[in-house]
Amino acid sequence: MAEPLLRAFRPSAANPWDAAKAAHLLHRAGLGGPPEEVQRLLALGVEAAVDELLNYERIPDLTEAVEFSELRRAYADAFALRRAGGSDQARRDLQGRINRLQREKLQEVRIWWMARLVATPRPLQEKMVLFWHGLLVSGFPDVQNPEFLYMQNHLFRRQATGNFKQLVLEVSRDPAMLTYLDNNSNRKGKPNENYARELLELFTLGVGHYTEQDIREAARAFTGWTLRPTPSGEFEFFFNAGQHDDGPKTFLGRRGPFDGADIIDIIFEQPAAARWLPRRLFEYLVYLQPEEHLVDELARIFRRENFEVRPLLRALLTSEVFYSPRTRRSQVKSPVELVVGTARALRMPPTAAAALLLAADRMGQMLLMPPNVGGWPRGRAWVTTATILERYNLGSLITEGRMPGLPPRLLETIRPVEVTGLVPPTARTAGEVLAAIMDRLLPGAAMDQKRQFALWRALGANRASDPVEATPQRVRSVLHLLMSMPEYQLT
Repeated sequence: MAEPLLRAFRPSAANPWDAAKAAHLLHRAGLGGPPEEVQRLLALGVEAAVDELLNYERIPDLTEAVEFSELRRAYADAFALRRAGGSDQARRDLQGRINRLQREKLQEVRIWWMARLVATPRPLQEKMVLFWHGLLVSGFPDVQNPEFLYMQNHLFRRQATGNFKQLVLEVSRDPAMLTYLDNNSNRKGKPNENYARELLELFTLGVGHYTEQDIREAARAFTGWTLRPTPSGEFEFFFNAGQHDDGPKTFLGRRGPFDGADIIDIIFEQPAAARWLPRRLFEYLVYLQPEEHLVDELARIFRRENFEVRPLLRALLTSEVFYSPRTRRSQVKSPVELVVGTARALRMPPTAAAALLLAADRMGQMLLMPPNVGGWPRGRAWVTTATILERYNLGSLITEGRMPGLPPRLLETIRPVEVTGLVPPTARTAGEVLAAIMDRLLPGAAMDQKRQFALWRALGANRASDPVEATPQRVRSVLHLLMSMPEYQLT
C-alpha cells in the first residue's frame, strides 16, 4: 500500500473528484446533507468546495438565541438575600427556584444547539464547535450555570477556526472552564492544580512533556483567575490580585514571576504543542492513529502559521490522504453525527431537535454533559451492546415518529419524515429507486449483496430490474432498513 501523503489531492482520470468524494467532504468537514448539496460541492471542484466550507463568514449565520433573564434575576435575588441576611426558609425557597431554572435552561440550551447543528448554513464551523466541546471539555453538572455553557459554546463558535493559542487563553478565562476545573477556587497559598494539570495533559502537550513540579508551578501562576458576580446576576472573569501568587516560578525550564498568560506563552514554545492539536484534528477528521510523518508535516504548518487553525484544516481537507480509500467510510459516526447527518440528508426541520437530542443521549452522547474531562469516546467505543439497539431505533424515530423510551411530550415535536420528492418520478425499477435513496443516505457506499436483496424486497421486488411503485410506505421501509445496517454507522 502506498504511503499516505499530505500533498494536495489532484483529480485525474484514474482518481477523479466525484460525488463520493464530495459527499465524504460534506460529512467529515461538515455535518452531511442532501444530494443537491453534494452535487453543488461536486460542481465547485475540490479547492473551491473546501474554500466555501472554510470561509463560512460569507454566509449569514442563524440568529436564534437563548434568554437567561429569569435565571439572572434569581441569582441577583440570591445575592440580595445573602446581603440582607434572609431567613433559612427564604434561602431554601430561592435555591429551589434556581435549581429548577438551571435544569430547564440547560435543556433549552441543549435543544438550541441541536437545532443549530441540524439547520446551520455553516456546517464546518458547527462541526468545529463540536470538536472544541470534546477537546476543551466543560459540562453539567460540574458547571451548574447553563449560561456559562452557552457562553462557552459561543466562544468555540467565534474561535472555531481561529488561533489555537488565543483560544486556550480565552478558555482559561471562560466562566464554564473556571468552574469545571475549579480554577475559581485557586488561591495564593492554596493552589488548586486541576486546571493546570488538564491544560498540560489534555489541552496542549500530552503526558510525558512536563513534570509534576511543572503542574504545581503552573497552578501557582493561575491563582487569582476567578469569577465575580455583577449586579444584574451575570458573572465575569476577574483577576483577583490579592489572591494571586506573584512570586517566582520555575516552569518548563523557565523562571520568573509568571501569571497564567505567561504559562500559555511558554507552553506554545514547546515542540509538543505544535504536534498536539494537529494529531487531534487529524483523528477527528481523517482516521485514528495517524502516521508520525503526517503529524510532523502538520506540525510544521501549524508552527509556520503561528498556531492558526484554518491553514491546518485547509491542508487536511485538500490532501491526498483525506480522500484516500483508507480514510473514506472508515470512522464510526458519533451519535450526534448520526442523528444530525440523517436529519440534514432528509431535510428534517430543526423543530425535531428535542427528539433528536434524546436519541443522541440514548446512544451515549449527551451534549453539554460529557462523561469526564477526557471528552467523548472515539471510534468503535461508540458501538456497544447497550447502544447498538438505540442506533437501530433511530430508523423508527425518523420514519415513524416513534422510538422506544420516547416520552409522550416529545411525540408532538417530531413527525415521520416527509418522503415526497426523495425518489424522482423517473425512477421506476427497484434498482433506480434504491439508487436514489442510497445517494441520499449512503452516497458512494458499497452494499453487500444479501443486504441489497433485502432492500429490493422492501420495495416489493426480487431484482434491480423489477418495476416498482415507490409508495411512501415502501420508501419509509427502505429508509428504516438502511439506517439499521452496519454500513450506515460509518462515515
